[in-house]
Amino acid sequence: MKRYLFAEALIVVVLAAALASSVPLSTDAFFWSWDGLNHHVYLGLIAEQPRWHLDVTAASGQSYQYPYLYWPAYKLPQWFSSGAVAGAAWSATNAALLTLPTWLICLRLLPGSGDRPWWHGTLERTAACGFAGMSVVVLTGLETTANDVLAAVPLLWAVWVSLGPRSHRRAFWAAVLWGVSVAFKLSNGLFLPLLMFWWWQPQAPRLPWRRGLSLASGASLGFVVLYAPWGWQLWKLTGNPFYPFLGNLLGRG
Repeated sequence: MKRYLFAEALIVVVLAAALASSVPLSTDAFFWSWDGLNHHVYLGLIAEQPRWHLDVTAASGQSYQYPYLYWPAYKLPQWFSSGAVAGAAWSATNAALLTLPTWLICLRLLPGSGDRPWWHGTLERTAACGFAGMSVVVLTGLETTANDVLAAVPLLWAVWVSLGPRSHRRAFWAAVLWGVSVAFKLSNGLFLPLLMFWWWQPQAPRLPWRRGLSLASGASLGFVVLYAPWGWQLWKLTGNPFYPFLGNLLGRG
């Protein structure tokens, strides 16, 4: 990577983190939505210290969500006496983790042209990152305890990997990252058709079996490795690693 591109990436990521942290600093608060009060903090507590022997659906059905992404939001208010500082740390971290793969995707799509000044590409990529950060989900997630932003980070890395030269190895690692994002948030599984379509070879009537095997094995590996610690607990407790989902097929405890 050229030196100016490294500096550009660093500036964009730091700028995004600074802008995100300015919201809780300006309001002097770490925002708690209804979900935050209902189950986000509890899930952070569960991530640190399981309480199955003490609580029975303390946060209703939400008690069984994948909890580990909520741990920082649970711990930050304990580490900082000021809610504004805790919120700033949370927002800055989310923004930095989200912006880096977004900028790399923009670099792949907007690499710049040799017949134009280098700063044209910088402006294009910076503007693209800015537009990406204007999503309602991103804006609300940066200032609250929601985990949507963190859950989307591996998915963005999967997109970046997919934009490189096509190979079975790249397909495998893109699928691994997709599987990680699904472990973080099951609804990210809806992006599987897009992943398969991207790795389809247009000249072939069907997805090549080696490419399909790379996608299936990678997605399974990424999901199982990240979900296993939580799924194992649910399986021991209810007989269903996805409880309360798929209760009719896998059991309801």
